[in-house]
Amino acid sequence: MRTNPAGGVVLVAVVAWISGILQLFSGAVLLVADGSPITGWTHIVVGLVTFPVCLALFRARTSARVIVTIVFVLEIVAGVAAFIELRGLAYTAVMSAILAVFGLVLLYTPAANASFRAATAARKAEQAAL
Repeated sequence: MRTNPAGGVVLVAVVAWISGILQLFSGAVLLVADGSPITGWTHIVVGLVTFPVCLALFRARTSARVIVTIVFVLEIVAGVAAFIELRGLAYTAVMSAILAVFGLVLLYTPAANASFRAATAARKAEQAAL
């Protein structure tokens, strides 16, 4: 039996997928533009990790929810730090932080909680039947 995640969880997965693509693009630009290679490769690794995590969110996996929560919290911290350091030039960082807050709210709504519980129960029942 397969359960579908709540609509908010699907929206968060799509936003995280887009974020992963942007991370890959940012990393490539940093590497080509002779930016910091460590920063460029970090963006690329985060972008690559985002894709399987998003697929797991589409399947309402609790582990994916935890990983996305950690990533969103780090994005919020980075957005606040960029705003403090750069003030008016931190538009993208602030926008990213706002989207992360929005994503966190959607990941922990009652509908999302019920969706993750139902998916976990269905997987346990499936394993018990085997």
